[in-house]
Amino acid sequence: MLFGRKKPGFLKIEEIAKAAGEETEKPDLLEYLASLPGTEDEFAESEDQEPEEDEEELTESRKLADYIRIRSGAGNLTGYASLKEEVEEADQLLEEIREDEDCKDIAYKEGKKDRYYYSQQNMSDNYAMIAVLVEDKDLTATMVHMVRFNSKTYPAPTPLSYFERHPYYATKPQIERAYQVLSGNAENADIQRFTNNRNLDFLFSTEFLSPKYAKALAHEDEFID
Repeated sequence: MLFGRKKPGFLKIEEIAKAAGEETEKPDLLEYLASLPGTEDEFAESEDQEPEEDEEELTESRKLADYIRIRSGAGNLTGYASLKEEVEEADQLLEEIREDEDCKDIAYKEGKKDRYYYSQQNMSDNYAMIAVLVEDKDLTATMVHMVRFNSKTYPAPTPLSYFERHPYYATKPQIERAYQVLSGNAENADIQRFTNNRNLDFLFSTEFLSPKYAKALAHEDEFID
């Protein structure tokens, strides 16, 4: 959990994050595509018998959509760059997915290093946002984004120890260096730091929380570990 009073959405993000933290085997795209039906079935019906009307051949674009769904269910994003390396017609298949009414759950978020695809059936937009920040490996930008997000959404200040947990796993020295960088940027003047009565350090955004309210939320009477 995080701390303070929370809305149900934050609990859901943490539950998904914990589930995604469990060891899961990441499916290989080529192995997955090769495993799909496409070979002759010895138990198939004779050619004279017409197939049922509701049976549809799984197109290559829908196979790719299913692959993205499987990875999302395991807590993994699917990067555009990796798709381009593994699938010759990746751009065409992604365009077909975008136009397919049965693939409306396939969404993407732009990161600094890549575009990342996921299924909204198996991964929340909030968790996808966090996962993209982790993929970008920019701890300073991640801290700024999440402190503002937490201050606005829940609302709640963010303990520095939050970034030591899944899915960030930053060390204390890394967190301190990132804080020094962000605090030296005038664009981040709204990000403030304080220590609560249990000697725990917090960050909050003055755009969404007053200093008095942020400290009240982090007080030991309100803090839940």
